[in-house]
Amino acid sequence: MTDLFSSGENENESEQRLIEDIAAGVADRLRLLALSIDRLDRLESGSGEWLGGFVETELPEASVELALRALRTAADPLNFALLQALAADESRYMGQLVESVGLGRLALTERLNDLIQVGLASRNIDTDHAQITAAGMGMVELIKALVAGVAEMVKSKIED
Repeated sequence: MTDLFSSGENENESEQRLIEDIAAGVADRLRLLALSIDRLDRLESGSGEWLGGFVETELPEASVELALRALRTAADPLNFALLQALAADESRYMGQLVESVGLGRLALTERLNDLIQVGLASRNIDTDHAQITAAGMGMVELIKALVAGVAEMVKSKIED
């Protein structure tokens, strides 16, 4: 798992940074979703009562739901390939992503939308570019570290 910790950080600091990056991205997405629902609530009822009770009644469940959804979305092999392609550059033109990931434009757009919905990627419609978020980068690093750890453990067991 040396790739994960090559920046000079110790293992605990690096793990904490990964968790913080992923949590911040998922939390920001959850906050935006809650604000969107609050706006609809205010338009429909005019009360704005929903947001007041959200933190106490729905936040724990919503946090689990969105965190697991982000993990599930990133763990899909094609979505992970897309995250890796996004991680290679600061910003990628959609045409470049079509070539590097090997999906057609429509399928790629849908996969990218899935990543955006859980806070792992963003897209600038005006320039037709997509970017990985800090949460997405953290997820890539986490998965790479997990894969490296699995390979190391299997290798050590086989060589024993």
